[in-house]
Amino acid sequence: MNALKDYNYENIALYLTFFLLWVSIQFGEVVEDFLAYLMVISLGILHGANDILILSIKEKKEKSLIKNLLIYISIILLCLVIYFFSPFIAIILFVLLSAYHFGEEHLGERIKVNLLFNFFYFLAYGMLIFSLLFYQSIPDVDLIMIELTGLTFTKNQIEITLFSSASFLFMASLFLILRKKNSYELFLKELFYVLLLFLVFKTSSLILGFAIYFILWHSIPSIIHQIEFISADLNKKSVLLYIKKAMIYWIISIVGLLVLYKIVPEIELFAAVVFVILFAVTAPHTWVMHKMKN
Repeated sequence: MNALKDYNYENIALYLTFFLLWVSIQFGEVVEDFLAYLMVISLGILHGANDILILSIKEKKEKSLIKNLLIYISIILLCLVIYFFSPFIAIILFVLLSAYHFGEEHLGERIKVNLLFNFFYFLAYGMLIFSLLFYQSIPDVDLIMIELTGLTFTKNQIEITLFSSASFLFMASLFLILRKKNSYELFLKELFYVLLLFLVFKTSSLILGFAIYFILWHSIPSIIHQIEFISADLNKKSVLLYIKKAMIYWIISIVGLLVLYKIVPEIELFAAVVFVILFAVTAPHTWVMHKMKN
């Protein structure tokens, strides 16, 4: 399992990305979406299922742990309340939180300037990923947005976000290269990854495109980091321990997802239910991962 360290896992992620790109070309949307839901429900939810364990390791004092557990639960409840009163604002918050979280997970070990610079760099990276995905699947985005909120993003809004995030990343990366804080090879590699994802998003369905990035480029690297944090090593025993500890929370999440889909008659798209679950767990998970990395 040591071959799954970050510097080698990227090669595995590339191989699997090209394979799923081939799948998206060869098969129809039904097969694509089935694979996507399978990926999200398994590894996607699993990667956030050990938040409580990480908090318990991070906070060794019982009072601090209880305080953080209350904060964690409060964040989940707050997200549900926000969605109940304004689904559109909930989606905006979900995109912003996820964008920052994606950037922090993917670049947190390589971009280290200061808190403010890092924050905007990570946020811009995640917004670039989201805007590329949305731009290639505007009709599908409209369907899910209308199902969830009755509103949608305009093509102009998506294009402005895409241009703004790409421009900021270009200028910020140029600054890092000129200040010799990072090498240009790193940014050429990241540019290649972004172009590959652009091709994936253009070829695949919205759900599969999201799943490919969310699972291969975010969730699995995050699981690797979490296992190393929990067990101080990455081997078969530590992976099995991680899965065992996460299982109960994973089962609760799956049951909650299915119950929500069955008891809320207004929700017809399964993707909408997946969003509600992801939104409820993304915010506290982002907070826990930020604490873990710092």
